[in-house]
Amino acid sequence: MRESCCIVTTTVDNASLANSLAEDAIKEHLAACVQIIPNITSYYEWRGQLEKSQELLLQFKTTEKHAQLLMEYLKKSHSYDTPEIIMLRTGDIDPDYEKWIEMAVNQDLS
Repeated sequence: MRESCCIVTTTVDNASLANSLAEDAIKEHLAACVQIIPNITSYYEWRGQLEKSQELLLQFKTTEKHAQLLMEYLKKSHSYDTPEIIMLRTGDIDPDYEKWIEMAVNQDLS
């Protein structure tokens, strides 16, 4: 039976942390692929104040089974008090890409 694939996202405020989170997630087989999207602007209210931050968006491609472990890792390793960590379930996905994600997180590819 196939595992369901998903995307886990988070934002960070510096490239060093983004790279570290991405590299560790791949090395630990928590994700098959991580995309880092730079130069996003986030607006939000924090402690009663309107905030505007320059951030990087990370998108982790993984399986739902591994997403829980990944989300725990991100929460533990993140620099924010309350990090954005969101799991998005995929709808239609190319079967070959889905199989690759499953293989990448379920076995050591080295």
